Amino acid sequence: MADYGISENELNLVKQQAARRAELRKQFLMQKTNPFKHASEAGYVFDPAIQKFMSMKVSQYDHFQPNPRTSLFGICAIVIPMFAFGYLVWNDRNTREQKIRSGELVYRDRLFKFA
Repeated sequence: MADYGISENELNLVKQQAARRAELRKQFLMQKTNPFKHASEAGYVFDPAIQKFMSMKVSQYDHFQPNPRTSLFGICAIVIPMFAFGYLVWNDRNTREQKIRSGELVYRDRLFKFA
């Protein structure tokens, strides 16, 4: 179909996906608004895929196995940036302190002053 810039097969696939999505939405709303459910579970629809995902997220640290790749990632993503930032702050403060003590940086040009 030249009007939408897609082929006839792709258009049929999009229509099938839309119909499937509409059917799943209809089933979900029917289960969510079921008046014959017990009051404690009304409005809740159990989805096994979401339950598996949430269970996996909760227990992922129990099943974590350190290896060289994860250790290297931890060092490169956490340790090195922390030390690099700490060094930059330390170096900046030391150079500013040396300028103040030697008189190169006059009082009115300081960042932190009383007046």
